[in-house]
Amino acid sequence: MTSNIAWCRERTVLLILALVSLVAGLKAQAPPAEDKAPPTRPPASQSDAQPSAQNSDPAQEESRAFKKILELSPNDPQALIKRLEDFLAQFPQSARRGQILRTIYTQALQANEQRKAIETAEKLLELNPEDPDLLSALTDLYGRHADAASRAKALGYATRFVEHAERLSAQSPPAEIPAEKWTEVHTLIRATAYYLRGKVRAQSGESEMAVGDFEKSLAIYPTAEVAERLGDVAMQRDDADRAIAAYATAFAIPDKRADPARREQIRRKLGSAYVSKHQTEKGLGELILARYDELALSLAARFRTDDKASKGSRDPSEFVLQHLDGSEMRLRELQGKVVVMDFWATWCGPCRMQGKLFELVREDFRQETAVVFLAVNTDEDRSGVPNFLKEEKWTTPVVYGLGLDQLFGVRALPTVLILDPEGRVAYRQAGLDPGTFIATLEEKVREALKGN
Repeated sequence: MTSNIAWCRERTVLLILALVSLVAGLKAQAPPAEDKAPPTRPPASQSDAQPSAQNSDPAQEESRAFKKILELSPNDPQALIKRLEDFLAQFPQSARRGQILRTIYTQALQANEQRKAIETAEKLLELNPEDPDLLSALTDLYGRHADAASRAKALGYATRFVEHAERLSAQSPPAEIPAEKWTEVHTLIRATAYYLRGKVRAQSGESEMAVGDFEKSLAIYPTAEVAERLGDVAMQRDDADRAIAAYATAFAIPDKRADPARREQIRRKLGSAYVSKHQTEKGLGELILARYDELALSLAARFRTDDKASKGSRDPSEFVLQHLDGSEMRLRELQGKVVVMDFWATWCGPCRMQGKLFELVREDFRQETAVVFLAVNTDEDRSGVPNFLKEEKWTTPVVYGLGLDQLFGVRALPTVLILDPEGRVAYRQAGLDPGTFIATLEEKVREALKGN
């Protein structure tokens, strides 16, 4: 468990990031005169401090009110939420409404204010009725409550999510997602939608319909989590055959990220279901091996690394990375420059925050042509990467590492590495300290640029 100091630090950084994100998202919406204002702590002019009756233009009044929010130090999410809600009450037709609601919603989640998160998410959903993130979040938030009304709400949003996912699969790829990745993206959305609805139905006692949803999710995109859920519901229904098959799938799916304790739990469930059917574990090993062989063959594309160009290379300059569009990039092309790399994965919670902080550091060096920033993805299964990046909206160039993390001995995520102009490791930091990350990384980049 982190210390209170670390927790407070992290909370403060999250609030600062919320304001930075809010301002960045509003630049395109604000009136032209407002775009020239700096995003944080804008200097108050004399006219702003004491507006005259002649200058009481509604747009200027709204701008002054918004600047006051930015000038206040964000020390707790409740206070920030209150200020933003007061702003919307004063300016209900503000062009900033959508972005402000999104910030309130994010802060409510961070503060574990579930009712406020639900209330704000539903307002956001009115602006974008088919937002998959909001539909899945509302399904989850309502699903945490055991009363019948909340469960009914959860089921309603889950069904809307399923319907949206099915419509999505028939649509053309959005401009921001490469066509070759679109199939993976909408496949994941469909599988997630059925899984979430299956969870709600299982919690509500609708076990037969839950089984149907879990099986659809597994057929679309097999994962250990969904297979285990299916096995649990099957056991509740005394359906040992279905439970054995589901638990065997959960246990055998090839995934190096699997938590050993979780796999042990699945193994016990599988053994219990198998013994209840056969009164012995004889034959269970053969069943697991057969299921593993089947899954390894059918899921080979998901776990392909495509690292032939770098195979056997121990010289970083000869290593070949891959852009999201499939094109290659050799580290040799970056020789003579300082290279700052953030190693991350979609399943890594702290990587989300570090990615945002990493972008802030990159922004500080945007005029420096002698330094390159890269977000290096280490996922074995890359199918979730496009959707992750769509959610996070990172601007840092993203590349697939293709084993570069192994070459540099990266054993924890997130990890930052800085290579000097000669390609030598000048700095390494494993793990995230939100309170010192920005200052430390900026200092180390400057040292690498100076040749220290």
